[in-house]
Amino acid sequence: DDNQHGTHVSGTIGAVGNNGIGVAGVNWNVKLMACKFLNAGGSGSTDGAVSCLNYLAMMKDRGVNIVATNNSWGGGEFSQALYDAIDAHRQRGILFMAAAGNSALDNDTVSFYPANYYLPNIIAVAATTSTDARASFSNFGRRTVHLGAPGDQILSTTPNNTYGTLSGTSMATPHVTGVAALLKAQDGTRDWRAIRNLILAGGDNKSSLSNTVTQKRLNAFGSLNCTNSTILSRLRPIGNVVTTSAGTPVDLAVLHINCAAPNGSVSVTVDPGGAILTLHDDGLQGDQAAGDGVYSAQFTPASQGTYTLTFPGGDVVTVTILIPYNVSSTTFNYRTITGTNLNFGDDSSALITAPFPIRFGGGSFSSLYVGSNGNVNFSGPFTAFSNESLPTTTIGTLVAPFWDDLYAVSGTAQNVFWDVTGTAPNRELVIEWRDIRNFSCNADGTATVKFQVVFFEGSSDILFNYADALFGGSCASADQGASATVGVQVGSNSANQYGFNTASLSDGTALLWTLPSTNPAISVTPASQDFGSVPVGSYADRTFMVQNTGGGTLTGNASTSAPVSVVSGSPFSLAAGANQAVVVRFSPASEASFVGNVSFTSNAGDVSRGVTGVGTPSPPQISVTPTSLNFGSVGVGDSADQTFTVQNTGGGTLTGSAGTTAPFSVVSGSPFSIDAGASNFVVVRFSPTATGTFTRTVTFTSNALTSPISQGVTGTGAQITVTSPKGGETWHINHNQSVKWSSKGVTGNVKIDLSRDGGINWEAVLLSTPNDGNQTVNLPAPATTQARIRVCHLSGTLCGASAANFKIQQ
Repeated sequence: DDNQHGTHVSGTIGAVGNNGIGVAGVNWNVKLMACKFLNAGGSGSTDGAVSCLNYLAMMKDRGVNIVATNNSWGGGEFSQALYDAIDAHRQRGILFMAAAGNSALDNDTVSFYPANYYLPNIIAVAATTSTDARASFSNFGRRTVHLGAPGDQILSTTPNNTYGTLSGTSMATPHVTGVAALLKAQDGTRDWRAIRNLILAGGDNKSSLSNTVTQKRLNAFGSLNCTNSTILSRLRPIGNVVTTSAGTPVDLAVLHINCAAPNGSVSVTVDPGGAILTLHDDGLQGDQAAGDGVYSAQFTPASQGTYTLTFPGGDVVTVTILIPYNVSSTTFNYRTITGTNLNFGDDSSALITAPFPIRFGGGSFSSLYVGSNGNVNFSGPFTAFSNESLPTTTIGTLVAPFWDDLYAVSGTAQNVFWDVTGTAPNRELVIEWRDIRNFSCNADGTATVKFQVVFFEGSSDILFNYADALFGGSCASADQGASATVGVQVGSNSANQYGFNTASLSDGTALLWTLPSTNPAISVTPASQDFGSVPVGSYADRTFMVQNTGGGTLTGNASTSAPVSVVSGSPFSLAAGANQAVVVRFSPASEASFVGNVSFTSNAGDVSRGVTGVGTPSPPQISVTPTSLNFGSVGVGDSADQTFTVQNTGGGTLTGSAGTTAPFSVVSGSPFSIDAGASNFVVVRFSPTATGTFTRTVTFTSNALTSPISQGVTGTGAQITVTSPKGGETWHINHNQSVKWSSKGVTGNVKIDLSRDGGINWEAVLLSTPNDGNQTVNLPAPATTQARIRVCHLSGTLCGASAANFKIQQ
């Protein structure tokens, strides 16, 4: 080992433990077979990797018990030979543990091989830290990286009886490989499927690994003792948005396991239409291996449009079916822009949010990815410098005016710019590669090209303009696109290529890309709608989806008749592939079954869709007025009544009751039974036993759908106490005397009354006076021995009187 990397990895897999020497590996009794294809600097070729894998396959055929290979290496482009070599291992029952990569990249959008090959015997491994965080350097991928394992500051064996610490997904991967060996040792009958699934299901859930297939960190104990641990995770499609062409299958795959075993078929719903696709684990029709817990199927869209695929758990994938482009030469009219500098370095990508919907291939997109290597796409970051013939499987969509290994100089004007020109609704989005160098001669600032792509608001047309197609100098061999790909791709198997590594471009060339001229076609889904049972006086809504599955513009409207109406979505005007929801409403006026139609009239023909529903008796509905009651001030020990009106504003019979809490009570009108349209009075009484303000609710519970409802009640317990005269005093006629009192809960003026017969009859002394607790009075004749004074609120509903008689004399 002239690099130490291989020795370090080997120690993690199988260094002997419990011996007081060095470090302990995952499996202390394991045999390792090395196959070297990397040099002392850590570099090697794909051919070398294939040769090693072929050698190991041969050894397996000769009877060597190879359970798994540890592949702490990676890089390079897709290789069919390497893919086939790994698949040959699957066929021999050998697992392939692969490092996810150390560039902190999302493998869902930037492939890292061999971890990204889609084969069921591959486990791609991210690196975690001692705190279970995903290591800052580690690649990840919600659909492409399976789990995490310790890979930061890992101590292991190094050559010449030494030990050292290294970090990387290379260090994480051998932890997984070691667990595979443990699982095989625990039960020698386990095949690669069971071992892989136990590794994936036995881990610990970690939020830091949410962007992995299992969202777990490896746990050897959990794998060895797995019980009822399930995983349900989409593997394909990788992205949440997929573009393709009509008739092209879209691969669907879901990992669904319970510990070692497959956990049952998976269903995916396709809209519009509501069709159900069942994914199978039978090794047929795109399923790579039977019984491995990966359930597969294909969705083949028959026509252009946008579809949603709903996976279990609400996981939704949008599939847009695009139309291939035609290309023709047009008049050269270069757009001169100032623009925003994307300030790219070499092999860079940036996401631009479009100022208007970009109509591409009949679909509509709100953003696009610009690459420094002369291309734009609607699928994801794309920085591949090695151009390929179109169509290519490395990206879904691609607009390639000059896909080559270009070189943008960061911090300079030799870069990529974008700008928006014109005014709505006729704006243009212009992306310009301005004086861009070729990587092969990137030190020569004069060997550059200049070209642009133009997108049009309200149109699917695309324009390529070439102001300078000649690098010249030492890069003259790349002039005129001689090492570039020029074309437009709408799907991984559908493209129109203008040139591939041919000198097909000149200064002043302009290429206009247009969609084929086709007629609109109308599609309305579903075939019918049933509103079910709807109470009279109520309504229910259902939705039809209208789609232009042809070209051009589909125009039309929807109509129907009572008791069904169109509430939104009509009229419609739909570009190729666009769709629109038309909402219809059933509002039954009587108790009866209804059968009718909704007619869709368009410039592509007329379509009728059936609608059915049943009008059912209207349920009772409760209305209580007023919304609240205020009893004002009521004397302590007294009571006051007020009334709520309860009405059945629906059908049938409204039954229920009203209740509240002290110092309020319901004294009549509850329980109630009220026919449709009728009303009932519920009387509430306020009986304060203490002073203060009281707020409660009266709750009306009924058989109405809105039950229960509560209305507020409030009142104040009030009291007036006369402290002078309180009884036994002698007051004199026509002399000033002081009446004193105290009050609680009383607002506003009071009045003072006199009784000469012990409180039976009263005469006014003062009709209104401030409620200040003290007032001077002068009492006239006649004299009496049964005098009493009372102080009352002006309303007369609240009074306080002398506790006993007093005398009035001359």
